[in-house]
Amino acid sequence: MDDCIRIHDMLQGKFKWTEADYEQATALRAKGLAWKEVARHLSPTLSFQNACLAVWRYLSSKQVQKPISADELDDISRLVDGYAGKYPVVEIIDKIRKRLDLGNRCSYHLKISSRIAAHPHYQAKLRDIDYNDLANRIAIGQTTTKLAAIELDVPQSVLASRMRILKGKLYSSKWTEEETCKLVNYVQGCVSKSDYIYFSKVLGTKSANQCNNKVRHLKRNGALP
Repeated sequence: MDDCIRIHDMLQGKFKWTEADYEQATALRAKGLAWKEVARHLSPTLSFQNACLAVWRYLSSKQVQKPISADELDDISRLVDGYAGKYPVVEIIDKIRKRLDLGNRCSYHLKISSRIAAHPHYQAKLRDIDYNDLANRIAIGQTTTKLAAIELDVPQSVLASRMRILKGKLYSSKWTEEETCKLVNYVQGCVSKSDYIYFSKVLGTKSANQCNNKVRHLKRNGALP
């Protein structure tokens, strides 16, 4: 019965990985088979991209990583002090990894990013960011967290974390009566197309996208013409 369900799911384009599948895929790759051939062995509907990504994640989860030593942390801090303000953040991370021969371990990347974020030079940069404006720019597709991090020269992981935290604080999903009245008054007073980015900055508690969606909701309910 289980085999029938599995075959049905495969024909529907669904593929649920099992431990045996991961082991088979790893063994086939070890024999020199291309990812397309590995995917065909597992399921006729499995793409080679999905097979490659799934196996990579599986193998990464199986790797036992030693903790970062105190000496390594000291070396990272020393190099951050030397590189801060002299090179872009993305280059600093790469330079430190190569200088200390750290490889591409995620734990090292996060530690380097956190050490950079704690440095006074970047603390000042992070304090100067207008998170309200940045959230609006991201919401309307003008930029992304990755591009903003490069533009502002701050660690992407730290910026993304702060944006997630601040988004909840800045933009509650519930509208108060006062916020709604201000939005209605603004829209009714506009002689041309409403600028929700401007209004969001003035209001300070809702993103431009939330304001736009709220106006659409009010129009559907007849609260706005």
